[in-house]
Amino acid sequence: MHHNQKGKTKIMDTHTYNLVGFMRNFKHPPYIAELTAKMCVSQGLTLVYMQPSDVDIEKGIINGKVFVNNQWEGITTDIPKFIDISPYCFKRKNREVIQYLNEKTQLSDARVTNFGKAKLQRFLKKSDGFKHLVIPTTRAKSLKNVEEYVGRHESIVMKPLGGEQGKGVYILKKKMDGDYLLGYQKEEKTLSHQDLKDFFKTNLENKRYILQKYINSRSMQGDPFDCRVHMEKNGEGKWQNAKSYIRVGIGQKVVSNVNQGGGISDVKPFLKANFGDKWEDINNNLQELATNLPYVLEEFRGCKMMTMGMDVGIDKEGRLYLFEVNSAPITGPLRDIAVTLRVDY
Repeated sequence: MHHNQKGKTKIMDTHTYNLVGFMRNFKHPPYIAELTAKMCVSQGLTLVYMQPSDVDIEKGIINGKVFVNNQWEGITTDIPKFIDISPYCFKRKNREVIQYLNEKTQLSDARVTNFGKAKLQRFLKKSDGFKHLVIPTTRAKSLKNVEEYVGRHESIVMKPLGGEQGKGVYILKKKMDGDYLLGYQKEEKTLSHQDLKDFFKTNLENKRYILQKYINSRSMQGDPFDCRVHMEKNGEGKWQNAKSYIRVGIGQKVVSNVNQGGGISDVKPFLKANFGDKWEDINNNLQELATNLPYVLEEFRGCKMMTMGMDVGIDKEGRLYLFEVNSAPITGPLRDIAVTLRVDY
């Protein structure tokens, strides 16, 4: 049981409250929980913060925290009718709790399947309106695969299937003289055919790697970038584009990833500066993607979702490619908008 400052445990009479749950792994509620709790009040809702371990399956109660008088206080309540849950809570040790909650309440994400990189590309290939977003992709089963693929596409990206945040991602280019150019993070080096053989043996063989056509999504300055299209469900239960922004990776050879140092830019000025008179067409295509694709992706995952971040590359010709989809996108660059939409939802 949690105790509040006066040493008593508050039992909440849940009949008089519209409870919503907010589940994260942190012991202390993060700032976004506080912001959401404050905004809930204006909608006549009470937010209960909880960790997976706060769920008491035997008694069917939650030992959580509510934000009262500018501080978090311990509270015991019934299970809320809706819980905003982070996908990071779906760990093996929490399996029983999640299963229980799945039966008792509605979760913002049921984590039935995730957006695996290869799976997502295969799915898009089959979908009518979105084939053009597919990045040619194959498995790195043998050295021959790698040689053929880089021969066909000139530049390819080699990345681990379960990879997160740009770890273990390489770029391979075929040079005119038959040698190869290998890029990793901020370095590039030339490989002979024998070097490539050795590299494959050491780094890729028997590991789950995929090969993808390299999409030259780079700014005029040569920095890699992508466009994060952040989607939230609104008060009508429909997908809404909360914000789109460009993420620029500064001086990286391989991938644009803000984690390794980079910047953020607004879409319109960036497109105008980098794509000239094509900017409006590209902007319209991004908006069309934001309007239609989330419903298709939700269907692909087979569960109701509340939030997603779609990462889109734009090549020199202005064509769009879907790099990946994140089911727990960061809210930093649009915190207020995201929280408002979630509370409405």
